Amino acid sequence: MTNVTKTLGTLTLCLICCLSLILWSVSPLQTNAQTISRSYLTPEILQAKVKNPTQQEARETIDLSNLIIDFTNANSDFSQYFYQELNKLISRSSDPLNLDFSNSIIQGDFQLNQLGIASSVGEGALSSLFTTLEQEKINQFYPLKINSTEDIPRVNIFRGSLYFNNTVFTGNIEAANSLYLQSIIAEEANFDGIVDFSQSIFAKEFNFSNAVFNQNLNFYKSHFFARVKFDLAKFKGVTDFNKNQFEELTEFKQTFFSQLADFTRCTFVDTVDFSRAGFGDRLIFTKSKFLHPLLFINSSLENAVSFRDIYLNSLINLQDTHLLSRLDFSNAFYTPQASINVSGLAFDATESQIIGQPGIIGKYLRINRLQGNETLFRNLIRNFRSLEQIADANYLEYQEKQLQEKAISDRLSVKSWRTIFTGNWISLILPWLSLNLLLLLGDYGTNITLIFSIGITTIALFSFLFWLIDRYRPHISQPVIPRRDEIIMMLLSYSGANLFSLVNIFVTTNRPWLTLGAIAIVLLPIPLLITILIYHRGRYHKLLDSSYFVENGELRQFRLLIGRLPIMPRFVFFRDRFLPILWETRWNWLNYYDFSLNNIFKLGFNDLRVRDQHLPGLISALVWYQWCLGVLYIVLLLWTLSRTIPGLNLLIYF
Repeated sequence: MTNVTKTLGTLTLCLICCLSLILWSVSPLQTNAQTISRSYLTPEILQAKVKNPTQQEARETIDLSNLIIDFTNANSDFSQYFYQELNKLISRSSDPLNLDFSNSIIQGDFQLNQLGIASSVGEGALSSLFTTLEQEKINQFYPLKINSTEDIPRVNIFRGSLYFNNTVFTGNIEAANSLYLQSIIAEEANFDGIVDFSQSIFAKEFNFSNAVFNQNLNFYKSHFFARVKFDLAKFKGVTDFNKNQFEELTEFKQTFFSQLADFTRCTFVDTVDFSRAGFGDRLIFTKSKFLHPLLFINSSLENAVSFRDIYLNSLINLQDTHLLSRLDFSNAFYTPQASINVSGLAFDATESQIIGQPGIIGKYLRINRLQGNETLFRNLIRNFRSLEQIADANYLEYQEKQLQEKAISDRLSVKSWRTIFTGNWISLILPWLSLNLLLLLGDYGTNITLIFSIGITTIALFSFLFWLIDRYRPHISQPVIPRRDEIIMMLLSYSGANLFSLVNIFVTTNRPWLTLGAIAIVLLPIPLLITILIYHRGRYHKLLDSSYFVENGELRQFRLLIGRLPIMPRFVFFRDRFLPILWETRWNWLNYYDFSLNNIFKLGFNDLRVRDQHLPGLISALVWYQWCLGVLYIVLLLWTLSRTIPGLNLLIYF
């Protein structure tokens, strides 16, 4: 019994301690959560506030904070009195007055624009109440020359700052057609009605961080000359920023737009930041201008986003953004500095899609690394292939392979001599070399112009070498030397073909010198070595006065010669058809181009081959080397054509 009593006593003591701890920890929260004590604003309290202004930011301030201000229809007499008294004070004061409504509850519609000084604006139209500096600023914002009384616009001018921190507005707010010379601070304010700041100008900071807009918000045709902050704000109604201009940093970080957000025809002179923002409805930037970065880092785009007809002079950063609908960049104008960073972009719905001008949008999409973006590349490539924008899909695949090559290069970088010639290091060499060649010799199958330019260069080089070793044999008993006109034609044609290819390479590739280096490595060493050895060893065989090349004299027509080898047939009746090419004709030099065309493109106008009697092995090696290059070239050409021609592309990939 004693043990049971002790146990019960211990449990009771523990329970009391726990309850005490819980109550102690909760009591501060209860204190903080208590409703702030507010009293109703009466004419007497208003008079006292007006006669005893406080100091805030070194300026006299009418303190209307921690009050309940009733502007409902039932209190219309007070509403009229309130606006008359404040407006009379503001209009007669020689110095600007701040208005502080922080922590107040404003019931009914709030005519904020009635608290400004209604004045005509324009050169010579301003009241003498404004200081010289204020007049200069106003004339800067409204650079109008008054020609007649009908031309004079009237606006509501606020000389002092406005404070609405933690203010609750139960009705609509009318603040349109106003000029705010000082800042407006409304952090954590709550707006239950429609808010109208349309056709207004804001000269200083505009801070509505953590504000909640339960109805529509209208900033149509407004102009912000200073920093704008809407961080952590919630927009539950339609948000209209149509035809706005933002001169400095604009922040919408961690905001949420439940309905349409319209930024049509806006101009963003400085950075605009929508990082970690959410958009439950459409977002429209149609015909807007972005002169500095637009940030959507880690944002959620749940509905269609329109960037149609925008002017982009900087970066749109969509890094780690979640895309659940369509992203439209149709008819956008991009400057050379423009780019769209889509690293980490997630296609989170089957409707996710990026739309843009065919052949253009893909060049401006940027992904900074391969690791972690493999799925993104697949989604983007599939996206553009489904839209039949093959050039954009190919460019993205080319970008992917460039990043892959960089990743392999980083793994191959020599950090220690012990890492060289290890199994892992050696296994990466062949893929790295082949990937580099595909990137340099055709932009990984995406640049058909580059492929044809390489083919023309190859044909021209081997045609010149074949002509040289066949027509120039000076160190024999009866020297074989080409005529002057043949030499001129060969040199001109060779130079023209190479110049044409060189121009195309520099125009169509972003790494022309590396591409030329890769071409030189493939084409020059072995052919030049063989040619040098031929002239170094001399010629000591029969038929020295006859061409090494023969043609089928049976037909002259354009043929496809993919399955044909560059040697004469062994069957005697077929051999009778082949005769040495004619050296004496003026068009003889074309035969060497025709033979080279056969070996590279596997097409030709005549069936030209090399003889198999008294043929030096070095010449045979040169011919076979070109033929092998031609096989590889045809494979590369057909692969590139299949990726660049929509019909062939669909046949292969789907």
